[in-house]
Amino acid sequence: MNLNTFNNSRKIIIEHDYSILMFENKEIILVGQFKNQIIEELEDYISDFVLDGVMLKSKSYICGQIAKLDWVYYPRDGQILNLLILGEKQWRQGKIKVYGQCDFSPILEKLAHQEYDYSQLLQILKEQGFKNFNETRQIKIILEFIPENSPLEQKSESPLE
Repeated sequence: MNLNTFNNSRKIIIEHDYSILMFENKEIILVGQFKNQIIEELEDYISDFVLDGVMLKSKSYICGQIAKLDWVYYPRDGQILNLLILGEKQWRQGKIKVYGQCDFSPILEKLAHQEYDYSQLLQILKEQGFKNFNETRQIKIILEFIPENSPLEQKSESPLE
């Protein structure tokens, strides 16, 4: 069953990508697909606000590096849904909280305080073994499930039947 439970807590970290989430609007999605959607949103955010972990003073002057971004998906207090854990027969009702984390490669620190254009930066990264800027970051999504009480009774009109 690939789950971890925190000590003295009812919170569950959902690790198996083939577990199923069913939201209040009856949308059903695999955990893995849900994580991928969030990663895409986080990547868009990173691309819009920082150049993959590099802080720019001007278009060509790198003044520093962001080592890590931590991110909480809204609503902050969790979203109500049902969870069907792979291998179980009963849905669990509760809330899901989503946390994102993006770590940037320390290679970017070596580029700080110098003038570059984009093609020069890309060439330096390629010399260090990176294919593109996306490889200078690692994104991790953590799904935390807080069950209400006990597993729900499985109903015959389940959307999975």
